[in-house]
Amino acid sequence: MLKMLRQQLHRRHTRQAFLFLLFAAIMMVNVVPELRADALNLLTDGRSASALDTMEPIGESRILRIGFGAEEPLYTPGQKAAIIRSGITQYATTREGEDLATLLRRAEVPVGALDIVRVEHTKDGVTLNIASDFSYYETETTVVPFGTVTETSYRVPKGETQLARAGQNGEHSVVYEVVYADGQFISRQAVQESDTAPVDELIYTGTLVKSTTRDDRIEKVITEEDGSGYLILTSGDSLHFTGTKKVTCTAYTANVGKVGTITATGTRVHEGVLAVDKRVIPLGTKMFVVGSSGYSYGYGVAEDTGVLGAWVDLYMDTYRKCMNFGLQKNSTVYLLDP
Repeated sequence: MLKMLRQQLHRRHTRQAFLFLLFAAIMMVNVVPELRADALNLLTDGRSASALDTMEPIGESRILRIGFGAEEPLYTPGQKAAIIRSGITQYATTREGEDLATLLRRAEVPVGALDIVRVEHTKDGVTLNIASDFSYYETETTVVPFGTVTETSYRVPKGETQLARAGQNGEHSVVYEVVYADGQFISRQAVQESDTAPVDELIYTGTLVKSTTRDDRIEKVITEEDGSGYLILTSGDSLHFTGTKKVTCTAYTANVGKVGTITATGTRVHEGVLAVDKRVIPLGTKMFVVGSSGYSYGYGVAEDTGVLGAWVDLYMDTYRKCMNFGLQKNSTVYLLDP
């Protein structure tokens, strides 16, 4: 009987000692800052106890951010989070004010000492992949800026510019294979490169004019489907014509016969004055005249009369020039914009 009482007393003293040591351990963790944990779970079977820190901070060195920068939040409240560990996926919804460690604790997903948390934003939310070994690909893209190309356009008025084509930047992309093992960075190696060429901005500078000098000549004729078109001149300028007409051309000069120095429209005669039948070609019409022989009289204005039908008389400043020109049937006049 005495022996039994002594055994019970010994067990009571042992439990009291154990509880005292347990209380001391708790006080030590809370007093010494280095030992303090955010949460402390005590597991005991009445004889022994252990303290588990289930809120260990997850520093930036253990977080892989995929597709966003370190200055951006890992996630926002209310996002759907897919948590993957050891091939098993479970889902949670992020909450206001909780950090990554809190989310994983609430989801009861452990993070080992060598584990890394890979965080990737997707259109559906955020994916957290937890493992110590990772091999994945990431793409690094740099912009290749577009240039500007300037070309002349016979359709654009001289002195003006027109955006013909907007520029578009290109891209140079490099795909890297990134490898982590046992929670440590191993390598990052380029495995593929690709380029998207930029598209240069195209600016037109105009050459289109309403009139030109007498000595300018045609370098090229561009005809549209409706019979109108453009004269590309040796000066670099261009003229727009609304149509063409086949005529007979002759030449005249002042003070020969009854020709005076004043035109039918009241202007003084000069090279570039054209005499027409105003019923066929209205007075004031601007024209560019090319004789059937290939001689280019050039730019002129219908300011005089004295001929009938499809006939154009070209004013020249000497009688010799008129004689040399003679009569040229099937000549061409380009009827220019007013």
